[in-house]
Amino acid sequence: MNWVKNYKMKDIIIRIAAVSASSIIIWNFITYLSDTFMAQQYSPLSHFIIALITTVLTVILLQIALKTDKTSWNQLGQLTVRTNIFSFLLGFFLWTIPAFIGLYICLMLGWVEIKVYTDLSYLLMSILILFITVFFIEALPEELVFRGYIYRYLNALFPHWGTIILQALLFSLFASFIGAMYSVEQLQFIPGFAIILGVLRAISGSVWTSIGFHAAIMTATQILGPIHGHFDVSGMFTLQFLSFILLPSVVGAIVLSFIYSNHNWKRKVPFN
Repeated sequence: MNWVKNYKMKDIIIRIAAVSASSIIIWNFITYLSDTFMAQQYSPLSHFIIALITTVLTVILLQIALKTDKTSWNQLGQLTVRTNIFSFLLGFFLWTIPAFIGLYICLMLGWVEIKVYTDLSYLLMSILILFITVFFIEALPEELVFRGYIYRYLNALFPHWGTIILQALLFSLFASFIGAMYSVEQLQFIPGFAIILGVLRAISGSVWTSIGFHAAIMTATQILGPIHGHFDVSGMFTLQFLSFILLPSVVGAIVLSFIYSNHNWKRKVPFN
């Protein structure tokens, strides 16, 4: 029944292409809003409002896609509310705990130096606001699209390992179209980051695991940046590579493999 297989593949490609193209339009619109309202000076309030707009537009896009597909949100790597919360916290701590261990090692060995220019209460408030903003502007919408919708349909055609590679390629292509591939560092980081998130999604079976991991790493990376004015970091590349990427990725994959020991890398989801 090759014609059935070809029809299924063509249908999935059309769905993925439509959602990917629409996502590129949404993110370029968001970039336009950011450039318009935050071009002169960073504003946490403006950033938060733009974050909410990003999530709202993404949810509308996926709702239209799912309604057209005659499927449900549960097909995008989501389960019960309680399970989603557990998966989110799992992803969050799978990044946070190894990252803090790596940070401690880097500081003790003198590979990284950090100067703090903000009092603790104001810093904690800034981190909380930024975390919520990152959740709505990056982690939630990007994961729902790429490790949710796109991952689900790719996994109907390919096993998990192939799906991880393909969704990483699509995510990198998306990043280039929205202007996120603006440096050699980003060119090196984004494909690898997408693979890490794909692995977390694959093993846990939940998009919320990758959402938690994504929100944690991007909040930490951004709060240390000069735009917020809280820190002066020496050795940022070492900190990001060892503490923010390498340790959490390795530890996360190992821990999830123990928790979800029955995970089948060759499994495909049914297409409907």
